[in-house]
Amino acid sequence: MNFYLMRHAEAELFAESDAKRSLTESGRLRLQAKAADLRDALASVDCIVHSPYLRTRQTAEIMADTLGVQVLAESPLWTPEAAPMEAIESLEGYVERTPLVITHMPIVALVEALLIEGGTRYPAGFNCAEIALIEADWPAAGLGVLKRRY
Repeated sequence: MNFYLMRHAEAELFAESDAKRSLTESGRLRLQAKAADLRDALASVDCIVHSPYLRTRQTAEIMADTLGVQVLAESPLWTPEAAPMEAIESLEGYVERTPLVITHMPIVALVEALLIEGGTRYPAGFNCAEIALIEADWPAAGLGVLKRRY
């Protein structure tokens, strides 16, 4: 199974609530350019999973439009405060697909660390709109291999 973990694009610092923070204009423009540049590299993506927060939904819409992906799934298991192991377990429903999961810090870093290292002691950070390609026979702690970061 291959899947992609992505942190949302640059968002405004303040809003009515964290969940309602929108992408900045600069974030949108940079994401559109990055998505266009990566169109071929991400050609295998056939569905997008994102948190219910506004900035991940906006990021997902831009990525879906650029990649021609029609399947978008919103999941509360990918919010910043969600449990990383539950998020990983949710990937079991996508083993026959190639999902792009759009989420937040710190969960994106914690999930990557759990999948690759089997623990969360030394999670690597993710820049805005950074993507990690992970390969695993099954989505479980310690079974993943980081193939590439974009």
